[in-house]
Amino acid sequence: MTQAPKASKRPKSHGVGGLLVFLFGAAAGVAAGVYWHQPISRQVREWTGAKTVEVPAPTGSASAPVEKQLWTCGMHPQVIQDHPGDCPICHMKLTPMDSGASAGGAGSSEAAGTITIDGAVQQNMALRTAQVVEGVLARSVRAPGTVVEPEPGSVDITLRVMGWIQTLYANTDGMAVKKGDPLFDLYSPDLRLAIEELIAARKSRDAIAEGDTTVRSMGESLVTAAEARLEVLGLTREQIADFGSMERAPATVTILSPVNGHVLDKAEVFTGSAVEAGQRVLRLGQREVMWLDARVPERFVGAIETGRKVVARVDAYAGRLFEGEVLFVHPHLDEMTRTALVRLALPNPDLLLRRGMYASVEFSAEPRPGVVLAPREAIIDSGESRVAFVVTEAGKFEPRKVEVGLTGDDGMVEIVSGLSAGERVVSSGQFLVDSESRLREAIQKFLSAGAGGVSKPRPTPPPTGAPTALTQADAEKVEAAAGAYLAIAEELGAEQAEETPVSVDALVAALGAVDAAGMPAPARRLGAEARKSAEAMKGLTIEKQREAFKALSVKMIALLEGVTPGPDAPQLFVVHCPMAPGDWVQRTEEVANPYYATEMKECGEVVRPIRGRGEDRK
Repeated sequence: MTQAPKASKRPKSHGVGGLLVFLFGAAAGVAAGVYWHQPISRQVREWTGAKTVEVPAPTGSASAPVEKQLWTCGMHPQVIQDHPGDCPICHMKLTPMDSGASAGGAGSSEAAGTITIDGAVQQNMALRTAQVVEGVLARSVRAPGTVVEPEPGSVDITLRVMGWIQTLYANTDGMAVKKGDPLFDLYSPDLRLAIEELIAARKSRDAIAEGDTTVRSMGESLVTAAEARLEVLGLTREQIADFGSMERAPATVTILSPVNGHVLDKAEVFTGSAVEAGQRVLRLGQREVMWLDARVPERFVGAIETGRKVVARVDAYAGRLFEGEVLFVHPHLDEMTRTALVRLALPNPDLLLRRGMYASVEFSAEPRPGVVLAPREAIIDSGESRVAFVVTEAGKFEPRKVEVGLTGDDGMVEIVSGLSAGERVVSSGQFLVDSESRLREAIQKFLSAGAGGVSKPRPTPPPTGAPTALTQADAEKVEAAAGAYLAIAEELGAEQAEETPVSVDALVAALGAVDAAGMPAPARRLGAEARKSAEAMKGLTIEKQREAFKALSVKMIALLEGVTPGPDAPQLFVVHCPMAPGDWVQRTEEVANPYYATEMKECGEVVRPIRGRGEDRK
C-alpha cells in the first residue's frame, strides 16, 4: 500500500524572546565594529604601508582624510595611475596597490624614500641594525703564487779550453751537488800544457840558489805567471797549488762544483763528448733562498711595499708557515688577468721548497687609525651608487648615499662620506627596506606631480611654428636623409641573429647635403644638428648605437616636421617607447622598437603621423 508523505517540519518559533536576543546581538556587533574599526584599520595601514591623503574639500566644507587608491602594472612598476585601466606598455590590467602620501612626500621635512616600519614588522623581517664607529682599518691581501728558483743563484759551468769529457759525474738533471764535488773529468791538451809550464817554472825556481836574488826573482815571476794562466783557464787556487807540487801533469783535470746546489740543466754532453772553448756544459742552481712569484689583483697593488714581511703557505706542507719579504713589485700589469707580479724571497735552509710548488701569500697592509667604519653588509651596491639605511628615530629609516673606501679583514668597510660615527644603519633585512623605500619614493613623485595619470616620460611634442618652405630639389635632399634614417631604424628594430653595429655613412652623407649652401638657414641648422648626432654613432657597439639613436631620432623628427615635405613624401609615424625612453620614426603603424628589438620589439605606441601627402597631412 502507498505510504503517505510525511509532513515537513516547520521552523520552531522563538517568540518575542528570540527577537530580543537577535536585536541585542546585532547592536553588540555594530558597537564592536565601531570600537575596533580605527585600531584595526590603523594596524592594517602600518603593515601594508598605506597612508591617508588629505584631499582638499570644496570651499566652505571641512576636509576629511580619505584613502587614495593607486594602480600599477606588475610588469612595469614605473606605471602608476590613480584609476584602474590597462598598462600602456604591455596592455595588462593594472592592479591596485597600497599607496598614499608616505613619509618624505611633498611638504614633508623628511628625506625622500624615508619609511616607517612597525616594531612587530621589523621582527618579522629579521631587521637588525649596527652602529657606525671610528676605529682602525686593518686589512690583509691574499694572493696565489708559484715557487721559482732565484735567477741570481744560477751558476753556469762553461769551459775556457777545448777538450773531451773523460768522465761525467753530474750526469742527471736535478742531481744534488755540494761545493767541491767533482762534476766531470776533462782531458785537454792545452790545459795539460799549462800545468806542465807551471811545474817547470816551479822546478827552475827551486833550483836557483838562495843567494842569487835576481835570478830567483825571475823564477818567482815565471811561477806566478803560470799560476795566473791556470786560474784564467778555470782552475781553483787549491787545484793550482796541487798541480804545482806534482812532478808531472795529470792526464785529466777534474772540474769541481763551485756552489752547493743541484743540476738545473745538463747540456747535450755525455762521457766522451768533445767540448769547445766557451761551451756551457752544466747549469747549477741554488735553493737556500727561493722566490715566490705571487699574482696580486690590481685593486690591492697599492697596499704592497718592497721590504714588507709576508707569510706564505705551501700546499705540500699544510700547517707550516714560511716567512719572507717583498723583493720586487713589477711595474706592469697583466692585461688579461689584471694582476701584478709581486716577487718574494723565502729562506729555504732545509730545502723543503721546490720549484713549481703552489702557495698562497698573505700581505699585511699598514693599519689606518681614525677611520669611519660600517658593516660591509649594511651597504647596498647598485653598481652606480651605494646606499645605506640610517635609523633616524624609532621605526624610521632614511636612505642615504655613501662613498666607501677599503674593506677591512673584520668585515668593516671604510666610509669616505655619507655616514658619521655614532649613527646606526640597517645591517640585516636592508634589501626589503630598500624595495619598500623605492616604492614609496615612486609614489611620492607621482603624487607630487598631481596624480594626473601615467608616470612616464612624454614623447617629443610637435613643433609649434610653421614649417620652412623648400624647393622640390631641397625637399628631395631631405627625403634622401629620411630614407637613410628609416633604413637604420628598421635595421635596429629587426630581430638580429648577430648583434653587429649598423653603418651610418649613408645618413651622414645625406645630411651633409642638407647642411649645404643654398638650403634655407632653418633647414641647414636642423640638418647640421642631425648630422652631428649621426656621426656620434660611428665606431660604437650596437648597444651604444641604440642609446645614441635616441638623440639622433629627436633631431630627425625636428628636421622632418620643421620643413615642408616633397610632393611624393610618404606618410610616416612618430612612435614613443616609455621604457627606453625614446622616440623614433617608422613607415607603418606596426611598432618595431629599435631599442628593444630582441626583447620587446612591440613595446611602444604611435604618437602621431607626420608628413604624407594630400589628405594624409590633414
